[in-house]
Amino acid sequence: MKPQGSPRTSIRGLATFAVIVMFVSSAFAITPKESVLYRFKGGTDGAVPAAGLIEDAAHNLYGTTLDGGTSGLGTVFEVSPPGTVWTETVLYSFAGGSDGANPLNGNLVADKAGNLYGTTYAGGGSTNCKGTTPGCGTVFQLAPPATQGAPWTETVLYSFTGLSDGANPDAGLIMDSKGNLYGTTVYGGGVTCGTTTCGTIFELTPPSTQGGPWTETVLHAFGKGSDGANPTAGLTFGLRGAIFGTTSSGNNKAKNGIVFKLKPPTTQGGTWTEGVLYRFTGGTDGGLPNAALVVDKTGNLYSTTFKGGQSYGVIYEIAFGTWTQSVLYTFTGGSDGANPAAGLLKDKAGNLYGTTAFGGQKNYGSVFELSPPIAQGDPWTETTLYDFQGGHDGKAPNAALIFGKGGQLYGTTLYGGAPNDGTVFRITH
Repeated sequence: MKPQGSPRTSIRGLATFAVIVMFVSSAFAITPKESVLYRFKGGTDGAVPAAGLIEDAAHNLYGTTLDGGTSGLGTVFEVSPPGTVWTETVLYSFAGGSDGANPLNGNLVADKAGNLYGTTYAGGGSTNCKGTTPGCGTVFQLAPPATQGAPWTETVLYSFTGLSDGANPDAGLIMDSKGNLYGTTVYGGGVTCGTTTCGTIFELTPPSTQGGPWTETVLHAFGKGSDGANPTAGLTFGLRGAIFGTTSSGNNKAKNGIVFKLKPPTTQGGTWTEGVLYRFTGGTDGGLPNAALVVDKTGNLYSTTFKGGQSYGVIYEIAFGTWTQSVLYTFTGGSDGANPAAGLLKDKAGNLYGTTAFGGQKNYGSVFELSPPIAQGDPWTETTLYDFQGGHDGKAPNAALIFGKGGQLYGTTLYGGAPNDGTVFRITH
């Protein structure tokens, strides 16, 4: 874990956007092909896309970069398919002041009006977080222009102070049907874990009157006992209004990270209740769960760990109700990949798709598919769909994949391309 204040690079509406589409029909039938849709140049166009993508109804892709832009502090971008050549447009460049800086590993989320919502790891104006870029991070909204071609408008919905409200959101947000936003901060919360604070789960509620301030509420502060610490991943809605997530570390029995459940209050205005579903040992069961969870229709949870297993990470399942953990696949660090930094994508047939930051033929990462067994009790089957070569095709995929047009897979790589500032890619079949 890097010191507080330093970004970690491990490794248009709800109706028209798709962040994770869980019900694409089946596994890849023929040899997949990788295409680079855009190579970041490291200048005003942005650099180091640490987060994944979302897609709108017109098949435009939206994401963020950690660096680059007019101030070198990150961007929000759009990649559009007007013809045979995809075009990148910078929708906003962060300046590092009150507007925020360095959006890190979290995908954007969109509302029905086409507004984009996200987080920045730094910036925001607070002096309580000392890092390469000052500030404790923000939650922002980016509103599309009324006239095509006009600039998008960025509004900071909340600036973290680094105190009990949290500090340095690494991941993105999820949005409920009422427009409330939920997320995590790596630090803050008022509880000390070693030399840092332990992090929070927060809710951001829209104002009752247009133009009023959003209200931030800490739903849980980590570090109280053995409940985990320093959540670097985003949250996931589950059954019965519950929210699920992971922490990458913690004190006592939770030092290798946990899977947690946040249960909503039974009465309006009541307290949310956090419970630990699983504590990783750092052994064969995995360790350092940096990734968000995906939930199937029966409530089972799936995700990855960056370490553990044979030291190269695992893919695991948490069974609904009993909350028992099963390792579905252990990475060997060879051609099958190593160290998955991101979560998974699930299709209708139950196949899981993801990326590894390292491993593969040249140790530049891979895109994989994990298929369930035909007979109960048999092992799951891992297939490498693409090995990154580290050149123009990209290297070190850090973010989760999405299903886009026609069920194709879309994602980003931290580095590679030309010169070496990351890519947006597509896997076709």
